[in-house]
Amino acid sequence: MNKNIIYSLIVGFSCSLSACSDWVDIKTKGKLIPEETVNYRYLMNNTENFRYTLSYQEVASDDIYVSDETQQAAIYETDKFIPVYTWADEIYSQSENDGEMNKVYQIIYNMNVVIDEVMDSKNGTQAEKLAIRAEALVHRADAYLALVNVYGKPYNEATAVTDQGVPLLTTPRVEGSLPRASVAKVYEQIIQDLDDAFEYLSDVPEFNFYPSKCAVYALKARAYLLMGNYTEAKINAVEALELQDRLENLNTYIDGSVAYPRNMDDKEVIFAKLPVNAFRVESWGGASQLVLSDDLLNMFDKEHDLRYRYFTRSMEDLGMTYSGRVHYKNNLYASSYPTYEARNMGPCVPEMMLIEAECWAREGEIEEAMSLVNDLREYRYAEGEDYTLSAATAKEALGHVLQERRRELMCHGLRWLDQRRLTNDPDFPTQTVTRVFKGTTYTLTPGAVRYTFPMGELYLEENPEIGQIK
Repeated sequence: MNKNIIYSLIVGFSCSLSACSDWVDIKTKGKLIPEETVNYRYLMNNTENFRYTLSYQEVASDDIYVSDETQQAAIYETDKFIPVYTWADEIYSQSENDGEMNKVYQIIYNMNVVIDEVMDSKNGTQAEKLAIRAEALVHRADAYLALVNVYGKPYNEATAVTDQGVPLLTTPRVEGSLPRASVAKVYEQIIQDLDDAFEYLSDVPEFNFYPSKCAVYALKARAYLLMGNYTEAKINAVEALELQDRLENLNTYIDGSVAYPRNMDDKEVIFAKLPVNAFRVESWGGASQLVLSDDLLNMFDKEHDLRYRYFTRSMEDLGMTYSGRVHYKNNLYASSYPTYEARNMGPCVPEMMLIEAECWAREGEIEEAMSLVNDLREYRYAEGEDYTLSAATAKEALGHVLQERRRELMCHGLRWLDQRRLTNDPDFPTQTVTRVFKGTTYTLTPGAVRYTFPMGELYLEENPEIGQIK
């Protein structure tokens, strides 16, 4: 029985508690001393224990394209940007940990400790314990939703029971085998965790890094959309919007006199999650950055859509010698706030609006779908400019919704997931993606195995039962 892999996935647990060191000591297998309910509250209040999510999938998506040969040459050969960008069969060698996966499994381990122990802790009320446990369940569900959609096979209702997902750890163990759970089993756990948490959460949180009923609805809407269950996706998106539906008007920020709000102050953010790798543009280089593809950029009304003018920047405007245009939202945070911030990758109001709109379009309800799209676009266009879109057919409405998803949710971590789920869509199937990097042409066809990220070779060597998806 090999336990090295689990240790490597949770090695950061003790470090993640450093901000709570005045309150908490750690036993050999993750127990907290003294076993007081308040210590679990301190643990859950420390956002470093749960605020991050996977981000490299954005690099692999068709929203990103690094065409400048000088910039390509400047990317370090050791940078994981390259194998992710070129859809390589191997990203991490036998001597390397997958830092992104580790970070998310560390979150799961932290939450498993809380879920397993808090109800038996001392000097806390039942209500306090149930609320703490509920928060941990939501964070665990979010973590598994990210993992299964990057390292597991895409959800297919016909084959999900046998398709391979990811190792499913629901107790704070540090030894044992790690076979992959099926995709269906992982999604079942995600929905169960969210359902179990719901009753004990507030409608909306005081700070959006913390779980709430609204976050539960939003995560379920995202999960059901990825499962192709449009009935449940719409129900949950509508419920989320009943609790939180405010939008930021980009006209407020476009002249630069008002700083765009950081995640914790952004009224659109339902459940804040930050990317492990932010890919912020640095004035001294910025070689491996989120350079946007022409395919994406050409979807914008470049003169009137403020998302193009505000959330993207040309390399030339940034004083860099590379060509192309980059996603700039990380820098808006970094230049305005003393503490590091990055774009939100958790559920938000626009995502819920677009999930609801997509479901209406798939049901043939054109007016409802386009109304939601235009309600969103009103807050994204320069004042006085025509932002409205119309559709004569349900297919045309669905096309507008899917394009709006790309514009609105660019670099939000969702485009790669959309490419996976739309592979067999009858009207808007995923297209073949081709990119040239350092003279070599790389091609990703719909349904290709590389739409599932490979596991690190180190992990397979330590625990071969995980297996590599072929």
